[in-house]
Amino acid sequence: MKPTSLLLIVFLPLAVPVAALGQQPGASGAEANVNSRYVVEKVSLEGIDDAAVGKSLRADMDKLVGQKYDQDAVNALVERLRKELRGFSVDARVRRGDTQDHVSVVFKAERNLNALYMHASPLVYHSQEAFSATLGFAVETHHNYASVNWTTTADELVERNEGWRLRYEHRRVGTSLVQVGVGYDWFHPAFLAPTRAALALSPDVPGVYRTRQDFAPSVSVLPLNGVKFTVGLSLQNLDLDVPTPRTEHAFAFTADAQAQGKIVAAGGYRHAISAAYSLRRATPALESDFVYTRHLFAGDYTLTKHRHAFLFRGRLGTIDGAAPLFERYSLGNSYLLRGWNKFDVAPLGGSRLAHGSLEYRYRPFQIFWDFGSVWDAGQTATVRHGIGIGLAGRATSVGGWFFSLAFPVRMNDVGPVVMFGIRR
Repeated sequence: MKPTSLLLIVFLPLAVPVAALGQQPGASGAEANVNSRYVVEKVSLEGIDDAAVGKSLRADMDKLVGQKYDQDAVNALVERLRKELRGFSVDARVRRGDTQDHVSVVFKAERNLNALYMHASPLVYHSQEAFSATLGFAVETHHNYASVNWTTTADELVERNEGWRLRYEHRRVGTSLVQVGVGYDWFHPAFLAPTRAALALSPDVPGVYRTRQDFAPSVSVLPLNGVKFTVGLSLQNLDLDVPTPRTEHAFAFTADAQAQGKIVAAGGYRHAISAAYSLRRATPALESDFVYTRHLFAGDYTLTKHRHAFLFRGRLGTIDGAAPLFERYSLGNSYLLRGWNKFDVAPLGGSRLAHGSLEYRYRPFQIFWDFGSVWDAGQTATVRHGIGIGLAGRATSVGGWFFSLAFPVRMNDVGPVVMFGIRR
């Protein structure tokens, strides 16, 4: 069945009316006058994870703490939250504080029963990779979420993927702690000359493919706020031409763990920490033609105070076995080893990855230093460095809008790499 036909069959029944607007923000005039006598001791967000809110918006919410309750400021924050949290209605509630003459402000987000929205993110330009973009729409009905996206991207792998991505999630299976989902991807990859030339010298690396399809069911458990565990399958079919036309399978068990948290410390310091682990194990038990195990560890840390932000990002990855090209690690894009061309680093990617990034921001201005290496087992790792400056709209590792100018640190061919775009 063609992907366009599958798209119509799956998503046509989900065309539902868009919900009416949610509640109006804030308290009544009389309540606002009374509350203005009190000092805000705490600000919290209910109904959605803090990670869904941008760092700058969360910082402005935290600025209410220690100040007299200001109804206009609260209303303005409610409107900003509504714009950022698509598919949710948002209201502010005032509660009695733990200390006399203090109150706490609770911003409560509730998912709309019906919501339909379009999006165009990520949308990224890299001067050595051209544009990468994802366009699509999503439908939310009660605890169900479905999306369809068309994407063309060269910002993640050694190949450029162009095709369709379909997703469905049921976000409450008896309890909000359990979710199930399924995804289907259909890509028509394009491999450039540097990758094809490197393949001719590396017979142990699996070759290129004309199409790639992935069917991925999963189950997620959210035991704590900011913590998520997911297990599932990734059943991928690759259509190859060399040495003979055939279809091979990369069928893998998958497991992912994510954790994130925020701490507001004395002196106005705010800490944001996130960590993630991903496992993919392709095995003959699933009748996979490829047999490999892939581990990826990721950690991000952000320290902010007033208009200053310090960011650190780290990645470590290993692959054991002969994995197809889409599983191999790559550096030299718009967020990893910025300033480098990925084909100069490793045109086939690698089975080992180590990367770090240090960044300082003052308001939207940023300076950064990336360093890392990608290599194969048995080889010597070569650490490369990239430096740059730019503008960024959100103090996160990869989210928000950005405009960057980066340079590779080497003795010759030190040309600038221009990058700009927006990510969710």
